[in-house]
Amino acid sequence: MHRQILNQVSIHDCFLLVAVLLFSGCSNLLYYPDTRHRFFDPETAGFKPENVFFSDIADRQLHGWWFSAKKTPAKATIIFFHGNAENLTSHFLQLAWISHEHYNIFIFDYPGYGRSEGNPSPQSCVESGHAAIDWVSNHKVKNGPIIIYGQSLGGNIALRTAIDKKDEVDLRLVVADSTFDSFQKIARAKLSHHWLTWPMQPLSHLLFSDRWAPEHLASLSPVPVLVIHGQQDATVEPIFGDRIFEKLAEPKTLWKIPKGRHTDVFWGHDHRYRSKFLSFIENLNQY
Repeated sequence: MHRQILNQVSIHDCFLLVAVLLFSGCSNLLYYPDTRHRFFDPETAGFKPENVFFSDIADRQLHGWWFSAKKTPAKATIIFFHGNAENLTSHFLQLAWISHEHYNIFIFDYPGYGRSEGNPSPQSCVESGHAAIDWVSNHKVKNGPIIIYGQSLGGNIALRTAIDKKDEVDLRLVVADSTFDSFQKIARAKLSHHWLTWPMQPLSHLLFSDRWAPEHLASLSPVPVLVIHGQQDATVEPIFGDRIFEKLAEPKTLWKIPKGRHTDVFWGHDHRYRSKFLSFIENLNQY
């Protein structure tokens, strides 16, 4: 079927079609939500989250899980912007462990993921991030300290949300884990990896928009930002973490995980980065 289509279009259109077909299998650049499966039951792992339903500016009903801190009083609330694919039932374990310390955790699904209404797009995902911040600050921890943690695709959304909302809440820290700041740049990088798509790199600016990407990263200052990136990450290459760090203003910190792969900072490495992260957020008052 592809051969019949290609015979009917110009060389330029052929290149565009091939690029679209290739991008359709790239989980870094498109959305792969799952609305049917509950991947892990939190109770089997010793957690009993509260189901939360809230609405965004487009009146989409969104779903999240609230994990109360087991040790009280809570020192802060971490709002977790999870990565691409599946839904919160497969991502919550990345950070749920920290609720056994003095921290609340709130994880939510973007539009079209899990039990959240709508469809994912750069705009709708950022709008859901705004709504998550508003719900936490208005219903759970009014005027309480907030940490925004974004992982993989969620890091892109989290950084933009933090830029938009930093003056409205008590934002103590932003974490950008295994992420990127530009859809266009990561698309160009993926095109450069194969001889067939290498000439198509300029198409990244036609196929993707950075309208809802996190521009003006330096404007996050004086909020501290922690950038985490595995140096063996083949999904979002380490150069993207370096670029984010370079664009940030102080205070900023970069953790390069020497043997780290994509989003494995708290699950591999003998769990030593869990205690390092706890120590880091305990000492935020030094900034």
